[in-house]
Amino acid sequence: MRLKIALAELALLAWLAAPAPAQSNAIPGTDVSLGFLDELVQQGREGTFPNGVASVSMSTTSCNLGSVNVPWFATMQEDHPLIAFLLAREDDSGRFVQISDRSRVKHAFFALSNSQCIPCVNPVFAGNFLGVGCSDTYTSAVNAFNSELGPADEIDPWLGTWEAECSFFDLGLNPGPTPVCDGFRSFTFSQSNNLGPLGFRVLVDEAELINSGNPSFWYSSQYVVRGEPEANRGNNLGSRQFLPTFNGNNWNFQVGGLLLEGSVLQRWSDATVTSATNGNDDGRVYVGVKVTGPVNGLYHYEYALHNRDNSRGIDAVTLPSCVQAGIQNFGSRDIDDLAGNNWTATMDGGAIEVQGAGNPLAWNTIYNFWFDSPAAPVAGDMTLTEAAAGPGADQFTVSTTIPGSANFAVTGPGCSLTLPGTLRPSGLALSGDSSFALLGEGVAAAAPVLVYASATPGSLPIGSCTASLGGILGTDIFLLGSTASDATGAFSLPLPIPASPSFDGLTLETQAVVITGPGAPLLDIAELTDGMRFVFGVPTGCL
Repeated sequence: MRLKIALAELALLAWLAAPAPAQSNAIPGTDVSLGFLDELVQQGREGTFPNGVASVSMSTTSCNLGSVNVPWFATMQEDHPLIAFLLAREDDSGRFVQISDRSRVKHAFFALSNSQCIPCVNPVFAGNFLGVGCSDTYTSAVNAFNSELGPADEIDPWLGTWEAECSFFDLGLNPGPTPVCDGFRSFTFSQSNNLGPLGFRVLVDEAELINSGNPSFWYSSQYVVRGEPEANRGNNLGSRQFLPTFNGNNWNFQVGGLLLEGSVLQRWSDATVTSATNGNDDGRVYVGVKVTGPVNGLYHYEYALHNRDNSRGIDAVTLPSCVQAGIQNFGSRDIDDLAGNNWTATMDGGAIEVQGAGNPLAWNTIYNFWFDSPAAPVAGDMTLTEAAAGPGADQFTVSTTIPGSANFAVTGPGCSLTLPGTLRPSGLALSGDSSFALLGEGVAAAAPVLVYASATPGSLPIGSCTASLGGILGTDIFLLGSTASDATGAFSLPLPIPASPSFDGLTLETQAVVITGPGAPLLDIAELTDGMRFVFGVPTGCL
């Protein structure tokens, strides 16, 4: 028996020590970088300024920093890199968003043998391979060739693969009711040359390019290479800054700054950017987060998700949070103008569930969502749910910042003939804070307000209402102070906190009585705001 147990333990240890499964099609030594990102040029525009649409393209240079030659066969041969493009801006509000469409992807077709990055030690002059150390440049004009721009959803960015048969190039512009998939090009150069000023290039609404306030503009490109190990992909993409100006007829883009490798989210000022992959089974998603506040007791959370090469896409996000705190003012943004597919959010137990509404975050796109919450920011994990079926887990996590520590919680619904008013702290109740106050909103205008408190939680029936306070009125429940609401139904009760650490960790139950006169639900004279518990000091979890 002891021998059997020992053998079982050895087997378990051997299983735990075994290496994780590798990326399924990894080709060791493959490492293609975005070496240079240069001119950004308008190719055409349609519409009347400022409500028109511009098509743009950019110049990209790839560098083979690996130890193997990289296949660079022309379409319709399948083994060649693919190049994606993206434009983004940080608004003066501090939100970082994608402003271009989900661009079509450039199919590379001929590799030069230049030495723009490191010496080209293994030139391959036929153009079918990018030799070791060699570089290859596509100018903005070449990257604007409609004939080589195909749909992004035909590509598996994790494996770096594309199938010619039944592709857009195979079927052409007008495949008819019975399309023929034979792997030969049907999308002709004549068709590609007659697509108008926009064509299949990167598109951006002119309204997004208007330099109002103090926005920052960025453009980015990404190389997708078959079989490149995930560990070598950090240099596949990068970004540079640009400044757009309109001269009355066309857009000019002044390019500045240096190329920064990695996700364009790194350009987001004062944001924290983290990322993760779905193990070795699917690609990387970057998560940017910026938290500001508190203002009137609420922190503002801004999230931006950039899918670099996750092939299955993301259609749900879960953030652990304080169930009592909740969220307010939720909003989301994707890259289309369809309101019906915007992401939505609900509180499910102790988590914020953000759903994709059939509109998953696809590769080479950035989606945003934001909300306000009384819960303070802490380190935690965001769970991402894959949209499509495929290899690997259906969910994976990214370490980020979450609303995981609340200094107050709503303890009761209040009592009013209409929607009860709210009671909130002005911020953290820190020792020595002479500006701390309790803030109310949504009550009757120009009405006397009495704020009561108790050291213990409870429910106290008063007529047809129930107060969220514990103990006996006049003994355990005491008057904290009085004030009056203004013309908008808001009020503030100053509550300066003594400079004493003995307060830290104490909780207080509070609720406001608003005197409204005869007919009110509370003893025919008043109404109650919601009940609110808050903690003194820095919170360490959920109340």
